[in-house]
Amino acid sequence: MRKLFQVTLGAGDTLLYMCPALTHTTVTALYKVNTDAVARTFRLHAVSSGGSVALGNALYYDEPIGATRVHPRIDSAIQLEPGQMLRGLASAGAVIVLTAFGIEVVDAA
Repeated sequence: MRKLFQVTLGAGDTLLYMCPALTHTTVTALYKVNTDAVARTFRLHAVSSGGSVALGNALYYDEPIGATRVHPRIDSAIQLEPGQMLRGLASAGAVIVLTAFGIEVVDAA
């Protein structure tokens, strides 16, 4: 298991991670940190290659995070195919940090 990404979310759609070619990724842990003095929310989407953020690919939608809190969160492993992306945004820019750990398995040739 390794760190896949650590990103400070913006208020607009942000690419967090793209599953490499010939690789399958399993996200096993997701930590969310709110550094702001007030509660905030975030969105996380699993987007197919060439796709865009939509309600239909939301994993977390306006998920609340209390003020100055750290929350480990993953209900079940997130499986990503080659080219799939994790994209996200927050209710305010530069106050929510997402960190993901997981496993990347390179497909046999």
